[in-house]
Amino acid sequence: MATSWLRTAKAKRFFSFCRWLHIYVSCTLFSLLVFFSLTGITLNHPSWTAQATSEIQSLPLPVQFAQFEGEYPLNALQAYIEQKTALASPRSIDVLVDMGEITFDYPLPAGYAFVTVLLDDQLIEIEHSSQGLLGLVNDLHKGRHSGNVWSVVIDVSAGLILLFSITGLIILLQNAKHRRMGLMVVALGSITPLVVYLIAVPR
Repeated sequence: MATSWLRTAKAKRFFSFCRWLHIYVSCTLFSLLVFFSLTGITLNHPSWTAQATSEIQSLPLPVQFAQFEGEYPLNALQAYIEQKTALASPRSIDVLVDMGEITFDYPLPAGYAFVTVLLDDQLIEIEHSSQGLLGLVNDLHKGRHSGNVWSVVIDVSAGLILLFSITGLIILLQNAKHRRMGLMVVALGSITPLVVYLIAVPR
């Protein structure tokens, strides 16, 4: 019954659509698949990542943030810093106005930016720490400190990879010549990681 349905006009239209979808999803995903495949390898070898390096930049602090009356204009200061540095969404802010210091901690892929506002010296110091290109792409793979927009890219990529895999399996079902062997390879590829996990992975 199932085999006869595979030869119907409706089935042919369905398989044709899946083949079209499989081709264009694979084209859309090509660069991202290469990226996530390569960074999967680099993530598996953390020793390849460079040691973190730091650099410090300085900016003058506008006088209105060094000399103020009443409540400190913290929101305005944060907006000024982020306008000048393109940083956003600090993990923490420590306000020590009595000690003449305000700090902002910005998590970044492969590092951080730590901003220290020295009120008495009317100076803003920005310390950038980075683990280089490999550290950056590894953190992008994980979505670590990469923001909401990149998180959407990861989710959409995962959904498209799932669609790509399913349509590939559907196309295989249509191919009578290779169907049996193909399904055996699918089963082998699914079972092998589980066996390796059960035998070789510490638990």
